[in-house]
Amino acid sequence: MASDSSDDLDSLDETYEWNDNTDIDEEHISSSSAGYANRNLALRLKKEFGEGTNAIDRPRRGAARVTNYYAATPVKKSSTAHVSAIRPSTSQSSASDELQNYGSVDCWNPRLNPRWARRLAEERRPHSFKDPFIPTADDVRRWRAEFAKDPPRPYRGPYTDFDGNIRKGLSGKGKQPAGQTMRDSGYLGASNIRMSANGHNGHSNNIVEEYLSPADIFCDDFQAFKARSDAEKQEIIRREAEEYAMEKPKGYSVSFHYNPHVEYHHFGSSHPMKPWRLTLTKQLIMAYGLEYTMDLYEPRPASFEELAIFHDREYLSFLSHVTPQNMKPDDQSYLAFGFGGESNDCPVFDGLWNYVSLYSGASMHAAQNLLNNQSDIAINWSGGLHHARKGVASGFCYVNDIVLAIQHLLTQHQRVLYIDIDVHHGDGVEYAFESTDRVFTLSYHKFGIDRTGYPFFPGTGNINEMGPTDPANRGKGHTLNIPIDDGIDDDQYKWLFKTVTGAVVDKYQPNAIVLQSGADSLGGDRLGRFNLNIKAHGFCVETVKGYNRPLLLIGGGGYTPRNVARTWCHETAVCVGASLHNDLPTHIPYIQAFQGEENGGGILYPDLHNTKRHDNLNNVGQLQKLVEQALENLRYLEGAPSVVVNTRGITEEQLMRIREEVEREMEDDRDDRMHLSVEKNRRTRERNVGGRGERGLR
Repeated sequence: MASDSSDDLDSLDETYEWNDNTDIDEEHISSSSAGYANRNLALRLKKEFGEGTNAIDRPRRGAARVTNYYAATPVKKSSTAHVSAIRPSTSQSSASDELQNYGSVDCWNPRLNPRWARRLAEERRPHSFKDPFIPTADDVRRWRAEFAKDPPRPYRGPYTDFDGNIRKGLSGKGKQPAGQTMRDSGYLGASNIRMSANGHNGHSNNIVEEYLSPADIFCDDFQAFKARSDAEKQEIIRREAEEYAMEKPKGYSVSFHYNPHVEYHHFGSSHPMKPWRLTLTKQLIMAYGLEYTMDLYEPRPASFEELAIFHDREYLSFLSHVTPQNMKPDDQSYLAFGFGGESNDCPVFDGLWNYVSLYSGASMHAAQNLLNNQSDIAINWSGGLHHARKGVASGFCYVNDIVLAIQHLLTQHQRVLYIDIDVHHGDGVEYAFESTDRVFTLSYHKFGIDRTGYPFFPGTGNINEMGPTDPANRGKGHTLNIPIDDGIDDDQYKWLFKTVTGAVVDKYQPNAIVLQSGADSLGGDRLGRFNLNIKAHGFCVETVKGYNRPLLLIGGGGYTPRNVARTWCHETAVCVGASLHNDLPTHIPYIQAFQGEENGGGILYPDLHNTKRHDNLNNVGQLQKLVEQALENLRYLEGAPSVVVNTRGITEEQLMRIREEVEREMEDDRDDRMHLSVEKNRRTRERNVGGRGERGLR
């Protein structure tokens, strides 16, 4: 990533926060990069701070509660959708009213606008995601002048299309015909509708459009592609997939689980987590023709009861009801559930319940595919939110889809290995399974003091943290943490990962593996501290794939959206055994996200070593010592009591078949005993016919 002043994506994403000691006065506003002088950004700031634009005052967008979604079936088959949408009746202000509010001079004055005052009083919290770039007084004056000359369009909430598509596309009127591919059925858009004139399926993601400049010089080829008919577009992509031999792998199957509605949620303009990174990921995967190499599924959202398998019901009830309109920051339950606080890592936004249900449902459905032997590798890039606890939101994570998926796998598999390559410690998953020997958690992450002087979030995961210390606890020794310092490079990380992971697999012998592939361990990530390139990150996926276990591959962190998309597209190709050409296809929607020197130069594998490089604080001696300590920790891993010791070479499938046969025999035996009991009673009654009782009646 180049400097923030030249980075269209990241400069628009920066946090507009004030220094702790700044007075409420324009003259004391700290300096910032010039990259904020952008019409879309001005619109965002006016929406964020302007009078009359508070989320509490705006009509509620995206707050519809959706129930009884279509069943999770392959998209190529027809499916019936049943939706009950409940939306409050609110009046929406006109465009002229919004523009009048945006243009108010008072909304730009920190003395007169209470929202700015609240932000000035906010203190920096340890592990906060806030960035130190702050707009200057000159920036504010320039934005006013630009606004006066060229007012931006009225703000359209990101959930306008979301709700409309649910009503139109999922109401049952627009059922997709059998035999369609995901591309035909609207997989690239927001709902099950055909490719529209905007060049890709369904409605465009207006959240992405707000964050990307038009960049017409990069969009000429896509504009020509857009002008073609649907059949011509499909044929172009099919020919390209054929040219590069995009076909399903032989000997194993890969499935892709994704509900496109998940990308239409928005944490807020200043928040690093951008669900629209999934839009870029999806478009890259489809543009390369990888859809022809996998089974594609559009899973249903998880239900309340399914989420309650792990999470507290009271916490889930809170998630299902809280909105920006009814939240009470001073409420004790609000704070107890991990919301609010000094940095508000987990904000309340419109559609929050839909969001957590969608990504969790996809992970659970992917796990089910593995259990049904429909897939050998199942992918859900929308999942991987590893910090959420049983009843607390944490680190941008509300529901822990990983725990739910692993619990699903444990219904058939005796041992599951969880591997986490996110730059942050996978604490939520570790704590969820700390008292069982059926799950082994292995996490590679940054550990230590960060550049602000605070422990790097979440502040846990040292090498000596091996789970419970009580010898009677079955989970003792079933945790291995690999703490890494700033700036680790490709070769160091690859050696470390292969050495330690291989030892864990040999020792633990898992029946299935879950790999959390957080992309914030890439070089140049907005919140990360490593120097990994895309192929080095993908090496981890390739290594785990080589263990030939059922593999659930999920997303996670990643806060430079263009590089997240590149990485997950590459790792999808790794799963299916495909090689991708370096030049990005020109017919990708939002191609401007990847063009320009500061955005990677329009190629799939830019050198991330040249972007925001961190000093490498890891040397060979330190890493060797770390590996020795990790292998020493593995010595304490004994044979798990709950694990069946297979001394006869019986496969897992044979064991399951034997178990089913035994259960059937037991059921038949119960039926026989019931039948014998009934027969005995019948014979007893027959022997009593004509006995004393009856003779007395003659």
